[in-house]
Amino acid sequence: MIIEDGKGSSVKAEVDANNRLVVKTSKPIAFNSLNSQEAYDFSTSDFISITSADTETGIMYLKNNEATKDLFIDSIRTCANQIHKVILYKNPTGGTLISNASTAAATNLNFNSNNTPTALYYKGAEGYTVTGGSVMSQHINDVGHSATGYNDALIIGPGDSIALTFELAAAGDCCVRIISYFQ
Repeated sequence: MIIEDGKGSSVKAEVDANNRLVVKTSKPIAFNSLNSQEAYDFSTSDFISITSADTETGIMYLKNNEATKDLFIDSIRTCANQIHKVILYKNPTGGTLISNASTAAATNLNFNSNNTPTALYYKGAEGYTVTGGSVMSQHINDVGHSATGYNDALIIGPGDSIALTFELAAAGDCCVRIISYFQ
């Protein structure tokens, strides 16, 4: 079977033995990087309690310390037991989230690898701040989990960083998980 384009350009598409269209993609897939042992799950590892409502609190900081590799973000998952606002900062320069440097969790997604990421990854606490940089995005989430799929389009170059802050509508708990890989 041959499928023609219908516009008269004589372009045809390949169909397999099951009459399925054969397609190819050039987009890198994050989990292909598992073979290179460079895919990581960065997270707060537990819930962070925030008692001050309507106050922006630094929750997660991630900096790529690789000299030549980019850090591709596949997705960022946020969670809270209150309605919450999430702000994503590009290249923050300071604040207690960075200066207090409480190491977050980093799990290599390839269980056969003992590699650790060449990155700084900090988790926040009540009252932690983020300064400098620029706001890249912000959104309001309902109670529960929310995942933003970047599909590798959010790229943190060598020396670049991101930070996430939360602002809860009432006292509550929150967490962050970032699925990523170096390439």
